[in-house]
Amino acid sequence: MKLTTLLPALVVLGAAPLAAQAAPAALDSAKVAAGKSLFEGRGLCFNCHGMKGEGILGAATRLDATKEKWLHHDGTLAGVIAVIKAGVDEEKSASGQIMPPLGGARLSDAQVEQVAQYVLHLHRQPVK
Repeated sequence: MKLTTLLPALVVLGAAPLAAQAAPAALDSAKVAAGKSLFEGRGLCFNCHGMKGEGILGAATRLDATKEKWLHHDGTLAGVIAVIKAGVDEEKSASGQIMPPLGGARLSDAQVEQVAQYVLHLHRQPVK
């Protein structure tokens, strides 16, 4: 079969644009608010990531929308949760920066999810 014969079918059946395929999951506003409070406080996240995710220790610690590629997960809520729980050791770190499990804080599973929701919220905000 010729490509010219297949092309119309591919156009009709073709894949949706990347943006449509990778629509981000909705975030829970209450969890985002709780996560912000933890991120900026007892979660200790801001010490390395900055209050707005700007990355105090350099590009590897950025969490805001200027980060085009996540280094240690796939950008899903589950991926962010896994990194927060496990941390990033020297062996896995692409930048040489390490992150202790839970960022060195004492957080419950519910609090980890709240922080993860806030991290995704930060990443989705336009850079000003």
